[in-house]
Amino acid sequence: MTVRGRHLQCDMRNVCISCSVYTWPPKMNHPKKYYHCEHCNFDIICDKGLSITYEYYEDGYVEKKAKCIECNRILLEKIWPKIPPKLERELLRIE
Repeated sequence: MTVRGRHLQCDMRNVCISCSVYTWPPKMNHPKKYYHCEHCNFDIICDKGLSITYEYYEDGYVEKKAKCIECNRILLEKIWPKIPPKLERELLRIE
């Protein structure tokens, strides 16, 4: 996790040309979801720094997967600001 001055910083800010918001403050009105690559140790706070792929199944279900631009591995979804793990699982399930 890249935290500077208690702010979460996006590690893909140099990749995204149109990025203007690349930090999140420690206190936000509503917790937000961001992505983390365990292999590269990158935090990505918007969809512009992701590689999105879709898997189509025979029953009509479409699965969206967020992958790292650098290593092409599936990213973990996390919540900012940092909250207890049990509550984080509940919030991720709601979305």
